[in-house]
Amino acid sequence: MQKARQIIKLAFKNIIVYRIDYIHVFALFRLFQFLFIVPVTSLAFKFMLRVTGYTHITDQNLYSFLMHPFVICMMLLWILIVLLFIYYEMGFLFVMAFNQQRGTRYRFLAIWQQLNRKAVYFFSFQTIYLAIYIALLLPLASFILPFTLTQEITIPHFIMDELMQTKTGRLFYAGVASMLVIFGVRSILTLPIFTIHPKLSIRQSLMQSWRFSKRRLFKLLVLLAMLLTGHLLLLLGITVISTLPLYYLERHWPSTALVTAGVTLAFLEIVFVVLFSLLQAMFSQVMVAITYNTLRLSKQKIAPNLLKKRYKQIFLLGGIVFGVMSVINIDSLEKSIYAPDTKIIAHRGYNEVGVENTISGLVNAANLGADLIELDIQQTADGEFVVFHDRTLRRLAGKNNTVANMTLSELTAVTIHANGFSDKITSLDDFIEMAKALDVALLIELKIHGKETEDILLRLVEKLRVHKVLDTYYVQSSNTEMITQLKNITPNLRVGIVYALNIGLIDDTKVDFIALEESSVSDRLIEELQQQDIDLFVWTLNNDRSLQEFIGKNVGGIITDHPTVALEIRSQQSEHEYFLQRVLNRLHFIFLKISW
Repeated sequence: MQKARQIIKLAFKNIIVYRIDYIHVFALFRLFQFLFIVPVTSLAFKFMLRVTGYTHITDQNLYSFLMHPFVICMMLLWILIVLLFIYYEMGFLFVMAFNQQRGTRYRFLAIWQQLNRKAVYFFSFQTIYLAIYIALLLPLASFILPFTLTQEITIPHFIMDELMQTKTGRLFYAGVASMLVIFGVRSILTLPIFTIHPKLSIRQSLMQSWRFSKRRLFKLLVLLAMLLTGHLLLLLGITVISTLPLYYLERHWPSTALVTAGVTLAFLEIVFVVLFSLLQAMFSQVMVAITYNTLRLSKQKIAPNLLKKRYKQIFLLGGIVFGVMSVINIDSLEKSIYAPDTKIIAHRGYNEVGVENTISGLVNAANLGADLIELDIQQTADGEFVVFHDRTLRRLAGKNNTVANMTLSELTAVTIHANGFSDKITSLDDFIEMAKALDVALLIELKIHGKETEDILLRLVEKLRVHKVLDTYYVQSSNTEMITQLKNITPNLRVGIVYALNIGLIDDTKVDFIALEESSVSDRLIEELQQQDIDLFVWTLNNDRSLQEFIGKNVGGIITDHPTVALEIRSQQSEHEYFLQRVLNRLHFIFLKISW
């Protein structure tokens, strides 16, 4: 433990000595990412859409889009650019740390040339090794590489949600996750070894990382854990101290609260970026020190006059950034003084105290105050509609029967189980009658299994007409053709298309809303749909960060398994909320975004 504290202490002192170099490196890479990587990525995708003739990419046309030869070439090129960006960003930090710890003078140009000489490996089959290495380290990389491209690489939540619904899926996930963690941790030193050693290839560096991990891996993980804990505690302390003036002023001098909140938020946003950049630098110092056992306190000194000149430039630029961010935050906070009207939609009812898509789930969700209840329906063998999600009864009833081959009476006699609860499968008629009695509207998702009657849409419309809910209910489906036909049959019925994935512009102007998985939602898309007067329902949001983000953006609706949490978050963003709470909500989102 004494050795660990010494390594962290000397690493921090090295960063202090070379603080100007680190400021330059972080500023240059952030600027390069903002001015080049992000715009080029956007332009490249637009170019792919234009060449292939697609307007937007969904889960229905994704395969054909990805199989286009031009798209394959462009995607490979994009992956190469991402790998090169990560290589140069982290390579700079590792080589800098190595030279600092040896007491060797260095120049940025020399580091750039050293990295260029090794970049030749990226144009060979060995790129595959680095791609696998980065993929294995994504969970850790999102902490080590804040604000880099790794932040945008996520697994869509709908995949995880479906996978975790069954015991087999959970076991599969646990097994795969365990293997990835083991391989990822054992490979953690591949990049520092590759960037520092002048002759080792990517494959050889990977093998050296595996050999090294037999001896010093535990010490490295302990040091990284200590760094992360210290970083979080420091972040918490600064946040508490910085928000104390706002806490006092908005209770005793409320007229100053808006400006104080904007300035406080701007200060803390800068602190978050600085501390996470510091964490990234500390990680690189510790990883190099453990790998090469070269950590020493550098004795390099910078001329006082030169240091003073650099500080003036940094403080001037920092002051400008702080001022601009304060103005932006004041304007943003002032606009956020409203009660969002985002609909809280209970996904398949309220499943925490019941079984999905059942009467009990409907009752529980309605009693909570959900604005809409989402349910799944399928057509039965006798042409009726049953409320059920899966194609078979295997997951909820332990039977291999297929819904499409059973009659409504057969299905409604089946008992289903989940989360220690049990209930009966219900018909759409019974579900609607109970919803009307509870005075809650429904969002009906039509599932297509391929054995529907030709007049399925007419039957559905007639059922909604008989129950007198055509003007109040919503109907959605992933089948674009059926939704278009449904809108033509009943223009007054609010219909929408469900997308598990969407990239690009939305051109389905005949629908009333789009139901889109959260990983595909962007600010630009939200603005585009608002201009077309199309509501956006985001699914399936089950963590606080996502709920807070999309309620804050006031999207049309959010579909969630946790309506109680969603309702509480919506109430917190009312016009009566203190500015301190608004600042903390924003900081909570920023922290999760750069550390997830």
